[in-house]
Amino acid sequence: MRITPGDSWTWSYQEVGGDEYLGLHLTLDNGVRYFFRTNFKVQHLAVFPEYGQPFCVLDGQLLNDFMTGLNEIGVYDNGTDQGVSTNMELALNAVACYRFVRAPKRAIEHAFMPYAGPEQVIKRGMVTSLYTKDHKVCDFIVLDGEDESQDGIFRLMFANREFRIGNRELSVGAMIKVPRAVIYPFRYLSRPASDINYA
Repeated sequence: MRITPGDSWTWSYQEVGGDEYLGLHLTLDNGVRYFFRTNFKVQHLAVFPEYGQPFCVLDGQLLNDFMTGLNEIGVYDNGTDQGVSTNMELALNAVACYRFVRAPKRAIEHAFMPYAGPEQVIKRGMVTSLYTKDHKVCDFIVLDGEDESQDGIFRLMFANREFRIGNRELSVGAMIKVPRAVIYPFRYLSRPASDINYA
């Protein structure tokens, strides 16, 4: 199905299996209304959009930034008959994460290898990789650009299906905060694999 952001998009909530999730009422390009459930339960939110709150200009700008970053690593917005594309799914979750999800109190640094390559500009929407000290790799969407980071700490949204960092299990959509020192360009130490699992 093809989806183009429009004025009819609105934030909402839906109960699934006893848990209430943040979501969006979307209008598909064929005119059919569709509810997109994000990965975020209500208890993970810091800001609660009102039922029916419109998908605003900022939301649209964020969506564009996140979709562009995913396109740059080869995760394209290819509409499917089954549902939204992986690109759109990750980007919509990133918009919700950026706007509404409660950030963790502390940054994680000790679990990741420091980046010692050429200086990079960290932009909102870019997809980056972090490497654990045992050389495992995981991918994140950057939520904060250089002008939004606080004290060199950046909010990132996890983009793979699942990953364990110490005793913490991450699943797609999880937000972490990390210092610039551990942020690598996408797959910098490893060749990009075609079997990377997103969303």
